[in-house]
Order: sequence, then structure tokens, then C-alpha cells
Amino acid sequence: MIKLVLSDIDNTLVPLGERFASHRSINAIHDVIAAGVSFGPATGRDYFELLRFFHMDEACFMTGIISNGKRVRVDGKYVYQRLIPHEALVRIDEVVHLMPGVFLVCYPADSNMLNPAYGVGVTSEELAIYEARTSFNGSTVDEVPNVDVIAATLACSGSAERARSVIQAVEEAVPEVELVSPFANWIDILPRGTSKATSLDVLLEHLGIGIDEVVVFGDGGNDVAILGKVHYSVAVANAVDVAKEAANFQVGAAADEGVAEALEEIARATRAGEMPAFLTKEDQ
Repeated sequence: MIKLVLSDIDNTLVPLGERFASHRSINAIHDVIAAGVSFGPATGRDYFELLRFFHMDEACFMTGIISNGKRVRVDGKYVYQRLIPHEALVRIDEVVHLMPGVFLVCYPADSNMLNPAYGVGVTSEELAIYEARTSFNGSTVDEVPNVDVIAATLACSGSAERARSVIQAVEEAVPEVELVSPFANWIDILPRGTSKATSLDVLLEHLGIGIDEVVVFGDGGNDVAILGKVHYSVAVANAVDVAKEAANFQVGAAADEGVAEALEEIARATRAGEMPAFLTKEDQ
């Protein structure tokens, strides 16, 4: 039986660009929890961003994997945290600062509901494009701020091929980090060896749950590792090809509330002592 459900947020539970989870999604999450199944995010978003997404309803993310695995939360408390080293960010900025249309965005570990972030070596006009797209409040700075940073991203204009070349250049110059792209023109920076997949082990150990009792929903490049790690891995219909290939099952698109519908089925099936119908036939 399913005991834990984890879902990516952007373009999985919530269509990209939407600022809030739908009331249907939130109600479905509470239905799953009421049926005795734990629910949590597996997302690149952090605590205050999740508060906004869930209309200040912290019950929706008391447990989960946040900040792309750099934080693990169990019953409202962090049981794991890994910051991005300042010196690594400085070297990344040195690599990309001469690349037109590429710049570093840093999110401080000490944050608030405004979701502040620093755009390094970029104009306010360039930063505003990404602020609107991913819902942060940016300030431009000339150099990497000397503060604890929980998350960092490269904004990268241009094609997917260009993004791959930027990723290769940065990983060669700064081997202690690895980069993944959750969606076009946005490249997340992670300490090497940290991901949603590696943090799943931490979460399962604390919850006493087996990996065959977990369902994971995702859509992007930063979901591939965790989708490939669990059997009950589910891609939404709008997922990128590599995420669909990594997943064993599929549900409707984020825009059609595919995850909300799946959560409703998980709650129903759990109460009936059954496996959810969408998990009984593999896509691959």
C-alpha cells in the first residue's frame, strides 16, 4: 500500500507561472492525509515559497523534500540541510559573467514571505523577466553576496543546446557542484551528490517507510533522478521527455489538475484497501 506521496510543484502540481495551488489540489492533499497517507513536496522551492503556493496552509508541506534536496522536512522540522558554499558560487559567477544572457541568482537561507533573491552582475530589467516568471523579489548586486545561500540558479537565455553548453562549462570549472534544469532557461545549482533522490533516503529513514510504498510525481530535469529511483514514479502529461522516460506511470497535465485527480484516487483507494487505478498499468 502507498504510505507517502511526494510531488514536484512547478509544472507538476501547479502550472508554470501560476502563483498558487488550486483549491482542488489543496483539498485533495488533505483528503490523502485524512486517509492515512503522508504527503509532501519534492521541489526546488523553499519554505516561504511553499507557504504562498499553499495559501499559508502549512499542513500541505509539514513533511517533504525542498530546495532540490538541500533541505528535508519531517513533521515541521528540518532533519537535513546543506548550503551551497560561497566560494563555489564565486567561481560559478566568474565562469558565466562574460556569457551574454547568463547570470547567477542566489537565494539566502534566511528568507521571508517576499522571497528575496540576488541577481549578480545583471540589470534590473534583465532580472525582472525572471522575477515575473518564477515569483521572487530580486535585487541586483555586483558580486556574490557573502551570506548563507540555500539555493542558486543560472538564468540562461537561448536554446536548450546553449543551456547544455553552459552546464558543461560550469561543471568542468567547478566540479563540486552539479546543475539540473527544471524548465527552459532556468538551471539549478546543487552541491554535488545532493538531489531530490539522495534526500529521499533521508526522508524514508526518518519516516520508517519503504521505497516501494512511495509515489513520486514530477515533470522536469531535476525530477529525473528521483523518478528513476522509485517504482511508483509518475510523470504528468506535460513533462519533458527525459522525465517521461524515467517514470513508470503517467497522469494528466498540470493545467488539467492531473496530480489533484491522482491524489483523489489515492485517497479513495487507500480507504478501500486497494492500489490506485493509475498505478496498476505501467507506461513503459
